[in-house]
Amino acid sequence: MINRVLCDLDGTLVDTMDLILASFHYAFEAGLGETVTDQELLVYFGQTLEDQFGRMRPQLSSQEIARLVAIYREHNHREHDARIFLVPGADKALEKLRNEGYDLGVVTSKRLDMAQHGLEMFNLWQYCSIVVHQASTRQHKPHPAPILRALELWQTSSDQVVYVGDSPYDMMAAKAAGCTALGLVYNTFSGNDLVKAGADSVHATWDSAVNWIMAQR
Repeated sequence: MINRVLCDLDGTLVDTMDLILASFHYAFEAGLGETVTDQELLVYFGQTLEDQFGRMRPQLSSQEIARLVAIYREHNHREHDARIFLVPGADKALEKLRNEGYDLGVVTSKRLDMAQHGLEMFNLWQYCSIVVHQASTRQHKPHPAPILRALELWQTSSDQVVYVGDSPYDMMAAKAAGCTALGLVYNTFSGNDLVKAGADSVHATWDSAVNWIMAQR
């Protein structure tokens, strides 16, 4: 029986696509004098900044990657509030789930301060009993460690939890943790991408996702 819902943040609760892409483009141009395509960037969406820069440019040293991350964050923080939006229906979905007695939490690769700020912008922070963020674990999605940490905080078993996310890495992490994986198709990956990564169910809207979750009780 599912009675707890974990959510990814970017692309699941808040639409940060434009902000993230712009920040990556800025970091590559300002830090390396290089241009990259959106498609190149999408390959590793959902991983930490360090992992994404490292995978895209494996020849860089840890110091060079740290410099790119700093450039990215400077741009991201500066542009943040003007370039993020609520994923349609996310606020009503969390409100309905909480009113129905579900415990709610967020598992994200973002830093806590930025995750909290984004959630507070759309009054979503109030619904979260736990938030697992970049500093919560040493390993990150698609590794199950962040979701397993959430289970520890809740002191619950994986069969009671569904993880909602928009990327293959979300689905892979959820399945590796033993949780139900629910894919939300928004503006990044296709339903087929999510199914291939292990999604148990895929939905195009939050209304549909909530109805499916409630049917699992």
